[in-house]
Amino acid sequence: MSGLFRLLQKEDIKATAIIGMTKNVGKTVTFNHLVRQFMKTGIILGLVSAGYDGERFDRLTLKDKPRIYAPKDAYLATAKACFEAAEAGLELIEASSVSTPLGSVYLARVKESGLVELAGPGSISGLKELTGRMFNFGANHVLVDGAINRLASASPLLTGATVLATGASLGPTMEDVIKKTVFRRALLELPRVNDEAIYRAARKGLESGDAALLLQDGNNCYFEPVSGLIPLMAGTKIIEKCKPDTTALVFGGALVDKNLQEISTLLPAPPAVIVQDATKLFISPEYYYRYLNRGGKIMVLNQLNLAAVTLNPTDPGGRGYDPKMFLERMTEALSPCPVFDLLYEEN
Repeated sequence: MSGLFRLLQKEDIKATAIIGMTKNVGKTVTFNHLVRQFMKTGIILGLVSAGYDGERFDRLTLKDKPRIYAPKDAYLATAKACFEAAEAGLELIEASSVSTPLGSVYLARVKESGLVELAGPGSISGLKELTGRMFNFGANHVLVDGAINRLASASPLLTGATVLATGASLGPTMEDVIKKTVFRRALLELPRVNDEAIYRAARKGLESGDAALLLQDGNNCYFEPVSGLIPLMAGTKIIEKCKPDTTALVFGGALVDKNLQEISTLLPAPPAVIVQDATKLFISPEYYYRYLNRGGKIMVLNQLNLAAVTLNPTDPGGRGYDPKMFLERMTEALSPCPVFDLLYEEN
């Protein structure tokens, strides 16, 4: 058994998300590796995707993009168009209430192993419905494929562990690839709010509105909900309501660079920011570190479990690194997070 598989088994995880930093970093290779590892143990899998990558061929190399291997007796959820095009033999169980641009999502059992394409919803609610159904049918573990730019699969509300795939195609140099991966890891591993009074106030604030201000009165922490937010203007409206005794801003939706830029200039010491989880962060290193350097802090209500990082040292564009050196450099940079080059390990 591979080191990555043993790691997930040791943590007794029931659902795992596999997400990629960009295209061609080995996300599908990682996904298929875990499928085959689970298959060897007799564990019944459920397979689903957060969204749809949508490309049968790589535009750069003109080669077939890897598809998902579906083993016999596994359960899967995929859109009607992908269900009908599957090479694997699928037995329809039911059509779900979840819909996608490729049609309603079908729940099926694999009667004959083969290749499939997975297309699913981008929302956590849709993914939770589908994973729940597969567990009810008899799946022991669900793998969620995080299609490009879809982080919902990594939400702690859905999956117990996340595997991040990165590789040479992420940047022009190894240093750049390492730097970008280290930053993504820093965001994914942001800590949970450690003050229980603040945690409870933040929770109640989001239950009462789309966002909230947390204010301190002596040792007491209380909230003021902010409702009726327009997504593109949400940050501005929250910040406009900020008061001198505001200790934290709680965002129910996404946190973007513009929000951090405005928060950094609010007060001599900018308030902390709390988000639901790390999948809500869409910020760049420039604004993130500028905010931290002014004394800011970002925390989450639900902490994500980054179980491991997998590597692809090759790039269809022609760049590539020595697998051993790339693995050593990444392992050093990301320590103590486990790092695997699955093909190098197999060879």
